[in-house]
Amino acid sequence: MRWRLGWSALLALAALGAPCPAPAQDEPGTEVPRPPTSESTDKTEATAPAEKPAGTVREEPRRAVEAAGQLQLPGAVDPELYRLGPGDVLQLSVWGGITRNLTFEVGPEGTVLLPTSGTLNVDGLTLREARSQIMIRMRPEFRGVSLDVRLLRPRRFLAYVTGEVKNPGSFDANGMSRVGEVVLMASPLKNASLRQIDVFHRDGSRERADLDLFLRTSSQALNPWVRDGDVVHVPIATSFVYVQGAVSRPDRYELGPRDSLRTLLALGGGLLPAADSTGALLVRWTGSARSESVWVNLADVSTGRFNPPLRNGDHFYVYFVPQFHLLNDVTLVGQVARPGTYPIRVGRDRASDLIQAAGGFLPDADLAGIRVRRRNPLAGSEDQELQRLLRLSRSELTNSEYDVLNTKLAGQREEYRIDWSRVQATPELDVLLVGGDIIQVDRLVNSIRVDGQVRRPGILAFKLGRGVEDYVRSSGGYSERAWRTKTRVTRSVTGQTFLARDVQKLDPGDLIWVPERPDVTFWDQARSILAAAAQVATVVLAFHTIR
Repeated sequence: MRWRLGWSALLALAALGAPCPAPAQDEPGTEVPRPPTSESTDKTEATAPAEKPAGTVREEPRRAVEAAGQLQLPGAVDPELYRLGPGDVLQLSVWGGITRNLTFEVGPEGTVLLPTSGTLNVDGLTLREARSQIMIRMRPEFRGVSLDVRLLRPRRFLAYVTGEVKNPGSFDANGMSRVGEVVLMASPLKNASLRQIDVFHRDGSRERADLDLFLRTSSQALNPWVRDGDVVHVPIATSFVYVQGAVSRPDRYELGPRDSLRTLLALGGGLLPAADSTGALLVRWTGSARSESVWVNLADVSTGRFNPPLRNGDHFYVYFVPQFHLLNDVTLVGQVARPGTYPIRVGRDRASDLIQAAGGFLPDADLAGIRVRRRNPLAGSEDQELQRLLRLSRSELTNSEYDVLNTKLAGQREEYRIDWSRVQATPELDVLLVGGDIIQVDRLVNSIRVDGQVRRPGILAFKLGRGVEDYVRSSGGYSERAWRTKTRVTRSVTGQTFLARDVQKLDPGDLIWVPERPDVTFWDQARSILAAAAQVATVVLAFHTIR
């Protein structure tokens, strides 16, 4: 599962989920002035309160302030959610006619000692509830001034993590810690369940944490606060469900206690725009080896009309809309007026439509050698028969195997050439375009190349009407090693090679190749003569035998 990649995001969401505290409120109907500045704290007090008892009440607690500065919190404290406990340090601020800061530390019994007012039990109260009760008790002591109570330093305590974690035991936490933080410190194992974590409180109550769903939906209710002495138990993950297809995160997910089909879509990141909402398939097990399939309308799932609870092993398949936002285009490069990429209508647009959209050919375009490159779907496939034939030499191949090899190699080809003059004469040759085609129009090469066993191989100017022998003579004629009867011509348009005697007309860009005559020794000639003589003798002997 992918939750282990998002622990840093988990803590970040926990920090962002704690809202800023509301501004401090005094008693109803009382105006709350601005807090005192550093200048106002130096002014002489106009009225002195009654003498305060010794004990936990201290003025200007520098150590508490320094300790609060060292404590790292994930965000601002929410007075509606933060619950007080032993170790929390509160501060009563007085300003107006007098300026005074008094601190109260929650004792081990959950009480604070208020000057001249005795003790007050604040254990388990929210910060806002404790603030209200303290101000009610202290209002008679400070008349004509403004009061406020704030949390000066959150408490630190121990929480315990057990189960499928690498480091079970006790961990240091504070009043702002959540279950995800202490579980992270304990390093959950690969098979740990993050959707059914039990949190046991000291009062006997229990909460359930679902960190995987919290990480994907940001619901803070799934990642509860940690209290003093909590035991967080991480069990083994044993039940899973699956979602595949047109969702943001297709994967296997652990099954939660109250999961439904909508929960599974939320775990999968929601539907993609390409999802087909008219039909999805839910496959679930009705027995150990029997399954049933149910076609589901996704609109019914989103509205809740069909939202069954999930069972272990359920598979949900969400299908794509065919050809969703699929735009086919081809690329035209070379000697045309406006080269570039153009959208096409598959099954309708042809090469001539593309050339017309591009403004036609430039004057020096080679219209007889237009190249079309199209990806062959068979080119990347593993053809075992082709691989076997390629490992054999020509002498090891039978004639049928050699034909099969040539056919397969031709099928692997991804480039084709077209002659525009033939396309204009025969409309059936106009190529029907498909997405991804690349059409290249080269510059006209008005020359003939002569190479091989000639005296001056090179590139000669093309002249209409000249034949192979004319270009060979212009190249200095054949060399002594030339194999004249095997002279070949490779066509620039098709790339095919023919014997020179079978070529009636040369085109610009063609290649004339004169191969080297093989060496024949005396013993090769003698062997050939003896083989021929043996064949003749065999025929004569057979004739006499018949007679």
